[in-house]
Amino acid sequence: MSDGIVITGAGLVTPLGITREETWKAVLAMRCGIGPLTALEQPEPIIKGGGQAPELPEDFCPNQPREVRYLRWAIQEALRDATALVTCEPSNVAREREPSGSSARPPIQPIIRDAPPKSLPYSSHRCGFMLGTTLHGMRAAGMFLRTGDHAMLKEFLAGSTLRAAAGALPLTGPAVTTCSACSSSLGSIALAVTLLESRQLDLVIAGGYDTISEYAYAGFNSLRLVADGPLRPFARDRQGMKLAEGYGIVVLERRQDAIARKAPILATIQGCGESADAHHLTQPHPQGEGAARAIAAALADAGLVPTDIDLIAAHATGTPDNDAGEYAALRSVFGDGLPRVPVVGFKSHLGHTLGGAGACELILSAMALRDQVIPACANAVADQSDFQGLNLSTNSKPGQLRATLNTSLGFGGANTCIILTPANTKPQFSTASHRPTESTCEVFITGIGVLVPGISSLSAFAERLANSNGAEFAARTGAIEESAYLHLLNARRIRRMSDYVKLSLAATTLAFADANINDAAAFAETCAVIVGSMHCSTSYSSSYYKQIVEDGILAANPMLFAEGVPNAAAAHLSLMLSLKGSCQTVIGSRTSGLDALRLASLRIATGHWDRAIVGAAEEDHPLINATYARCGLYSTGESSSPFSNSRGFSTGAAAVTFVLESRKSMEQRNARPWARVLGGSSCRTTKDAPTDAVKQVLAEMAHPRQLIGSSNGTWIDRAELAAITQTDRTTLVSSVYGHVAESFSATPLLGIAAALASGTLPKLLATLDAPGIQAACCEKLDSAFGVLCTDYSGVVSGATLSPTKR
Repeated sequence: MSDGIVITGAGLVTPLGITREETWKAVLAMRCGIGPLTALEQPEPIIKGGGQAPELPEDFCPNQPREVRYLRWAIQEALRDATALVTCEPSNVAREREPSGSSARPPIQPIIRDAPPKSLPYSSHRCGFMLGTTLHGMRAAGMFLRTGDHAMLKEFLAGSTLRAAAGALPLTGPAVTTCSACSSSLGSIALAVTLLESRQLDLVIAGGYDTISEYAYAGFNSLRLVADGPLRPFARDRQGMKLAEGYGIVVLERRQDAIARKAPILATIQGCGESADAHHLTQPHPQGEGAARAIAAALADAGLVPTDIDLIAAHATGTPDNDAGEYAALRSVFGDGLPRVPVVGFKSHLGHTLGGAGACELILSAMALRDQVIPACANAVADQSDFQGLNLSTNSKPGQLRATLNTSLGFGGANTCIILTPANTKPQFSTASHRPTESTCEVFITGIGVLVPGISSLSAFAERLANSNGAEFAARTGAIEESAYLHLLNARRIRRMSDYVKLSLAATTLAFADANINDAAAFAETCAVIVGSMHCSTSYSSSYYKQIVEDGILAANPMLFAEGVPNAAAAHLSLMLSLKGSCQTVIGSRTSGLDALRLASLRIATGHWDRAIVGAAEEDHPLINATYARCGLYSTGESSSPFSNSRGFSTGAAAVTFVLESRKSMEQRNARPWARVLGGSSCRTTKDAPTDAVKQVLAEMAHPRQLIGSSNGTWIDRAELAAITQTDRTTLVSSVYGHVAESFSATPLLGIAAALASGTLPKLLATLDAPGIQAACCEKLDSAFGVLCTDYSGVVSGATLSPTKR
C-alpha cells in the first residue's frame, strides 16, 4: 500500500460507553458490558443477556431509528475528533449527566448536537463514506411485519440507513455500504484505504455498525452460538458468543494531508490483508488457512514480519470452532514466536458487535498504541487457556507497542486483517518497512454472464437488444425460471439456496465459460469476489423473520438465517469456485453493482488484486413490488417508457457477472478482453433531487458522448435528464429499460453487457425532446462510453469503459 494512510478521528459507541474514551477506560478497568437486552423488540425467552449501548440524550435525533441515532452520534464524534469540522456553538452542545451510584459512567467530553458543520478541510465531493454492516436497518422489517405498513420499509435498506445517519453533513462523495458478515467494518476500512491510495478521495469516513435486533439474536441463537454464561475467549470451557451492538467510525486521510492541515493523528494503517476460506458458509476453516493468509497478506503489505507485532487483537468470539481455527491461523503465521505476543479479545468486554466488531476493536487497538498499554481480556484466566503457547492477556499493563494486528473473521469465511503503527513515530522494526509505490494497472473485462427473464446466454441477450422494440414487455418481467439455468449448477448443492444466490452462481458460471478459464483452480487461488445487490435474499430473510414475529425467537430457522445473510451470494461463489481472495458484497442501493465494479477496478488498478469476480443479482419477490408501489415507484398497471411520464416501473429478476483482470493476469493466460475499465465516480446529494450529484459524476467522467442512463419511468429519469442537458456537448443517451425490466443493482451492469455484446449503444425506447440530447439508436460504440446509475437515496455512480476488439 502507498505510504501514509492515517486515522485522524474515531467515534465509538459500545455497551461500555458512547465515546471512545469512555469505552477505553472501561476496558482498562476490566469492566464487561454484558447485561439485559431491554432494546430487543421482544423479550428474550431464555435470559442470556448481551451488549446494549447506553442511552443517548433523549433529544438527540429522537424520531430516527435506533441504528441511525447511534451511527450518526459515532460519525459526529469521529469528525469532531479529527477536527475535520468546525465545532458548533455552545448552545448546540449536550453535556453528560452527572454520574450517580456505583454503576454510573465516568464524565465525558461535550457532544455535538445534530447541527450542520461550518466547513470541511477538502472539497465536499472529495469526502465520502465507506461503511460495513451485517444487518443494516433490519428492525424496520420487524415493524412492517407487525403493522403491515410498507412505509416502514423505507428505513430498511442500507442506503437509507446511511443517508439518514449522514444527514446534512456536507460530505458529497461516495456513500457505500458493504457486507462481509462479521468482518464487514474491517473490510470497509480496507476499501476506504484504496479510495485514498488511488486519490479518488481525500477523506473517508469508514467503519461499521450493527444494532440490537431480534433478527440477529434469534439467528445466532438458533445456530447454538450464544453462550449461557460469559464470553470466555480461548478458554477450555468456552461456550460461545454474547450478541451486542456497536458503532465504530474512523476518519481516514493521507498522512501528508493530515499534517498539512495540522490534524491530530491517532494511528497509522500500516497494512491490510484479505482472504476467503472457501470452506463453509457458517463454519471457519478448522486449520485457519484463510485467516492465516489474511494475516500473512497484511504483514507483507506492511513490510513487516511477525516479530514486529507486539499486540494481537483477535476476533475471539468464544465459540469452540472459531477460537480453535483462529489459534491455528496465529500458530501458522507466528510459529514458535507466538508466546511472545500478548493476545486480547475485546469481545470479552463488549460482546460480539457483528458488522461493527472490526472497527470497534481497531479503535481500541489504536488507543492501546496511543497509551502504550497492553489491555486485558475480561472473564479470562491465563491457566484456563485451551491452547498451548497462546499468550492471553489477563492483566492490563504498560508495554512497548510498535505495531498491533487486528483480525476479523465473518460468515462465509471472509477474513480481514489490519496492522496499525503509532501516529507520528518511526518505530524500529526488525525489517525495513516497505510498501510498493503507487501504480496504475490496466483493468479489463474478460468474461460476461447474463441472466434475465427468458434469456440465459449472452448471444441471446444481444439478439434481443438488436430486435427489441419494447413490445411484449410483460414477458420480460418477473422471476427467472429455474429450468433456464439449473443445467449450469449442481442441483443437489443448490437446493437450500435462495434465488438471489442461485442466480449469482449461474451468471458467474456463464462468465467463467465466456472468459475461457481453463485452469479454474489456479485462477481462483488469488481471485477476489465483490458483488452488489439492493435487496439480496428477500425471500429467505422475510420468511425467516415472519416466523420469529409470529412464533417467537426460539422458532428461528437456522438454515434460512444463514442463507439469508446479505453476503450469502459472495460466500457461495467463494465456496463453489474456491475463490480465496477478498469476499465482499455492496448492499442496499441501485448503484451497488456499479459500485462493486468501481471498487474492484480500483483494487486491481492499485496492485492489490490481480483478478476479481464482479456482479449483481436481484430476485423477484412480491414484497419488493408492494413496497415500491407504496412509495409510488412501482407501476400496478402499464409501466412507463424511459424519460416519459412517471407512472413507475415494472420489475424483473436479473443477474450479471463480469470477470475482471489486470493486463498481466489476462496476458498470462492469453485471454481476450471485452473492454477496459477506464475509471468511475460516485457522489451523494443532501438535497431532495440528485441532479447536482449527477452533474458532478458526469464532470468527473469527462462527460462521455455516449451514455447509458438508469431511467426507469420514475423521477430518476428527470434528475438524470436535467443534469445531462447542462453539459456542453450533444450526448447520445441510451437505457436498457424497456428491453428488460427494472433490475435495480443489476441495471447498470446489464447496460454494460448489452453494449459490449452488441458493439452498439442500446436503442433508447423513447423519444427525447431536450437540448443537447439525442436518443440512441444502435450507434457503434465510441472509443469510450459511460454508464450511469442513480439511487433513491440520492447516491449517483458512474463508470467509463473502452470497448476492445474480441
